[in-house]
Order: sequence, then C-alpha cells, then structure tokens
Amino acid sequence: MNKAKLIQELRSIITIISVIFIFRSTFLNWYVIPTGSLLPTLKIGDHVIVNKLSYGIMLPFMQTRIYSWAQPERGDIVVFQGPESENSLTLIKRVVGIPGDKVTFTNGILTINGVLAKQELQSDRTAMENLGGGESGEAYNLFLESGFSKEPHFILKRKWNSITDSETQVWVVPPGKLLVIGDNRDNSADGRFWGFMDQDRIYGRAFSIAYSTFDKPGTIIPGFRNDRWFMPIKN
Repeated sequence: MNKAKLIQELRSIITIISVIFIFRSTFLNWYVIPTGSLLPTLKIGDHVIVNKLSYGIMLPFMQTRIYSWAQPERGDIVVFQGPESENSLTLIKRVVGIPGDKVTFTNGILTINGVLAKQELQSDRTAMENLGGGESGEAYNLFLESGFSKEPHFILKRKWNSITDSETQVWVVPPGKLLVIGDNRDNSADGRFWGFMDQDRIYGRAFSIAYSTFDKPGTIIPGFRNDRWFMPIKN
C-alpha cells in the first residue's frame, strides 16, 4: 500500500470516528445501567438510548446545552452530570418536581402541588424477575405509582425497615432546578439526599432500552433479556 492511499484510508477512518462521536454527543447516546436505583423500571445491565435533542442542542464533545426548546417534565427519566458528592458521575433518575412545584413525602407517599400520588401494591411480580447484579426482589414490595407522570410506573419499597415509609420531607423546587429521585425508593442516592439538580446539567431523556444483558454464572459471555429488546421506557 502506497503512502498516499494509506493517508486517504486514515482520513476516512478518522472522519467516520468523528461523525460517530459528534452524533453521540449531539443527537443520541447510550447509557449502561450500573446500579439498581431505578429498579424495576431499569434493570442492571439495560443499555438505554438517550435523546440528547429532547430539551435542546448540545455542543459536540461537550455536555453544554447552547439552545433550549423544552425542559424536563414530571415523570421523565433523565441523564445528567451528578453533584460533587457523587463524584460528578453521569447519573440517571426520574423527575418528580419541576420549578415551582411543592413536593411532599409523607410516610413515603408523594404529594405534588396538593395532588396525592397513588401507589397500588402489585400481586403480579413479573417485573421483579432477573433484576441483575445479584439483586433479589424477595425483600421488596412492588407498587404501581401514578398521578404525576404521563404514565404509571413501577416503584420498589422494602417490605421491612423501609426508610421511605418513615420519611417525611417537603421541598419547593426553585427556578432552574429539578427534584429527581430513583424508582427503587429505599436504595437510591438521589435528590432527597443531595438536593436539587440544575436543569442545564441534563444531557437528555432516556426513551428506550436498546438491549439488556446480565451476568451468567460460570461464563464470561453475558446473557440477554429477550423481552427487553427496543423496549420503550414509560415516562
């Protein structure tokens, strides 16, 4: 291969890589769920697709929004740069409070602007199967929560010694801020502990699970959850 052809091929490879990175940083990206804070909505090993155009345009290669046309709504599952207390890691949580909202936790039940969220205990525990990461659903009650998001969604609370059930707090969300929490209410480091999140630190909205993997004992090859291919995420 002559030098000119080699340089041309290197340019083509660099161009392709650059386009992929620009696409990921500006339009769509993916995020692998590492923890159980959003169980059972998002299981450990879910590979979620994040729409970075949900709320505006991001600068390529930078997590900076240069133009906004929308803001997160209650119920949205958003990806954002976490606070310093979480080592500024990329996090994913559900929005429960937007600017101006008065949000109350009374014995673990959400009230938003005077409207009480409904929590219905579920007897069908199919959603608790194969949670990933060695997590077991035996210690948790499964509820369907509704009343503040567009669609009902599952949440978890411990059957015994639930911190959430004894929790009573009140927040008034300031301008430009959000209150975000996890669906796994007794196992989520979120806004209840480290406060409000800036709207401009939101990278995008998670809208679909591309695919989902889990560790298979005795092998390095992961298993796939066949029921989660391109599964939409309820907000």
